[in-house]
Amino acid sequence: MEKRHDIKGILFNFSGTIDTEGSDWFDLIWKEYREIGIPITKSDYLAAHEFAEKEISEKGLIEPWFNFYFTLHTKLSLQIKYLISKGLLSDNRCTQKYAQQLATICYNMAIMYVRQNEKTLENLVKQYRLGIVAQSYGNLPAVLVDFGLASYFTDVIESSMVNLSKPDKEIFRLSVNALHIEPEETLCVSNSLNSDLLPAKDIGCKTAWLCQRTVPQAKRVSNYHIASLKELNNLLY
Repeated sequence: MEKRHDIKGILFNFSGTIDTEGSDWFDLIWKEYREIGIPITKSDYLAAHEFAEKEISEKGLIEPWFNFYFTLHTKLSLQIKYLISKGLLSDNRCTQKYAQQLATICYNMAIMYVRQNEKTLENLVKQYRLGIVAQSYGNLPAVLVDFGLASYFTDVIESSMVNLSKPDKEIFRLSVNALHIEPEETLCVSNSLNSDLLPAKDIGCKTAWLCQRTVPQAKRVSNYHIASLKELNNLLY
């Protein structure tokens, strides 16, 4: 079908965009904490999350070959370790299994969403250059290979590999340049306004906000509002 616009490439956020349906993993993991009955408060969970991220950053605990399951298991093991160290959980066989249990649930959830979204990627890659700009640990290529998605993307820019962090506009300039197109020819797709869409918009990209909430037209700051990635098919053709 003939395209109705000048978009030549699509720049995706990964976490919360391709591996979910617009939900942040922080919220999804907290939901699973409650589902399996881990007896902590959300503020305790936040503290555990922050501890885990700091440990990973300072000690480089995510190896380049880690897939999404190993990444999850590393983070969740650190969270449980923190909660036990603070006396918020008992140290026993049950609590020691929490990390594996949560990682398995969330990994399977990600696979489900990836398989659904892969159909959209298969369609888009026929006419567009696809790229990823990610706030990640340097193992996203391994994650993409494990999920069977690596062949869809022309380039992958990770914050940890270019010493830039979102929402720095420069990481988006790098990502657009990697696709060998202009910002005006690029559509940035993400579940995050502040981290992705606003800086992408600032450099001239068009933007599509993946959000399942109803947002009044007058309050939308992105060019497009979608509730699922499959809506891109109708949007771009």
